[in-house]
This record gives sequence, C-alpha cells and structure tokens, in this order.
Amino acid sequence: MNHRKKGVIILSAAAMILLLTASLVSILSDDGGKPYLFTSLRGEQVEIYGGHGVYKNDSVIKAILFRGFDWANIAVCLPLFGLGLLLYLRGKLRGILLMGSLFTYLAYNYLIGVMGNAYNALFPVWTALFSIGVFGLALILNEMPVSSLPGKAGDKFPVRSLSIYVITLGVILALQYSFEIISSLVTSRPPAALQIYTTYELAALELGIMVPLHLIGGILLLRKKAAGYLLSVLLSFTAAMTFISLSAGAAILLSASGNFALQHPSLADIIVPSSLAVIASAFSMVIFFRMGKQTY
Repeated sequence: MNHRKKGVIILSAAAMILLLTASLVSILSDDGGKPYLFTSLRGEQVEIYGGHGVYKNDSVIKAILFRGFDWANIAVCLPLFGLGLLLYLRGKLRGILLMGSLFTYLAYNYLIGVMGNAYNALFPVWTALFSIGVFGLALILNEMPVSSLPGKAGDKFPVRSLSIYVITLGVILALQYSFEIISSLVTSRPPAALQIYTTYELAALELGIMVPLHLIGGILLLRKKAAGYLLSVLLSFTAAMTFISLSAGAAILLSASGNFALQHPSLADIIVPSSLAVIASAFSMVIFFRMGKQTY
C-alpha cells in the first residue's frame, strides 16, 4: 500500500469520526431555539435562533438550514464514506470518484461553515473537516486516472445531458447571486440573505469558484475532454448532497415555522430544493452505475 492510499484511509477515518461528532453534537444540543429579534449593523430586523445549541447565535434561516446538513451527513454522507472507502481500496473507479466527491463536499460545506456561521464550539471541528476535504481531494487527484476517464466512462455515459445540467446550474447560480448583489447596489440595501452577517461569503464562493467550475466543466464535458468528466462528477455529487441538505433544512423550517415571527416558508421552498436534489442525485447515481466494474 502506497503512502497516498494510507493518507486517504487516515483522512477518511478522521472525516467520518469528526463528521459524526459534529452532526450529533449539533442535533443533540439543539433545543428548538428561543428566537428573538435583533437589529443588525445595517438597521435590519433579523430573527436570531437563540436557545442553547450550537447555532444559538445564528439567524433562524442559517441555523435551521445547517440542521438539515447535520441530518443529511448522518443519513447520507457517512454511509457513502464507508461505501466509497471500500470501493476505493478495491481499486474501483467509482470508488475513487466517490471519495473525491466526498472530499469536495467536505471542503465546500465546511468552508461555508467556518466563514459564514457565527463562531461556535464546533469551529475547530469544522476547520478540521474543511482541511481534510482539501488535502483528501489533493491526494485523490494524484491517483485519479484523469486522462483515461473518457474511455473508461464508455459510450453510455450521459455526456450531453450531464453537461447541459452542469452548465444550467452554473447559469442559475450566476443569475441568482448577481441579481441579489446588483439589486443591493442599486437600492443601497443589503441582500436579504446577508441578515446579521458582515459579508456575503456564499455569494463570493459561488460566483468566484463554483460558477466558473460549472461552466468550464460543462463545456469541457460537452467536448468530451477528460477534465470535463472529472469536474462534472465532482460537482454533481456536491450539488446532490447540498440540495438534499437544503431540502431537509427547508422541511424542518416549514414544520417549525409557527415558532418564528419572521420566517414563514411555503411549500415551494421545499419543492424547489427537493426537485434539484432529485435531479442531482439521479445524475450522481447514473454516473456511479455507468462506471460499472472499471478499475483505476
């Protein structure tokens, strides 16, 4: 066993332990919140989650959406880590792709957490998970047979439909965040999503990194370039996990909306992320099964 494989095993074990710890601490410490209104630095009325849990100093929206991530981590991400590591150690192509996707998800999700959420007791754990995601992905990419991906994927790989999906998602993200920022500049009012926070880190991450990666990945896949296959796979899985988590968070918010003064979501707030979760998950599963018994 080479040093890279040992590194992946160590990082995967650490990731599963920390992911389980962070999710359980968040879930078990949550008391449903004790919401109260707070005036932000910009004079906006924002509802704070309150209570005694990890997210007590976050806005209601961010607190509950991250609760969705906690439940999705336990129900989906952790089992996939076990499956991905098993397939990876057996030399399966879909194993190494799944591990790369999981590390990408960790880096993406916990970068948002450490940069965007209110400081809390899990900050060191989230930082460790972000770091594991970055270095785990680097190790996986060193082993990934990128140049041979088009041949290994075969003729049945959904090149056209996946590339259209990836590009479309990139365009939607670009329009969404650009509209929010331009509207804010025109009206001299902060974006609604900013709430109590001092900077819009999510918009910067999406517009600065994720949107370009989606557009580049989709275009390269459409041209059947190896890097396009890799980017599209990693981005599809990250989107699937993110939308599953957002769907869970939206469901929690809808069921508890009676406890909050300002947050009154509709069924559309569940239908939209749930629909995107189904689409992204469907592409992820098609990719997974199309790889069959290919080795790397």
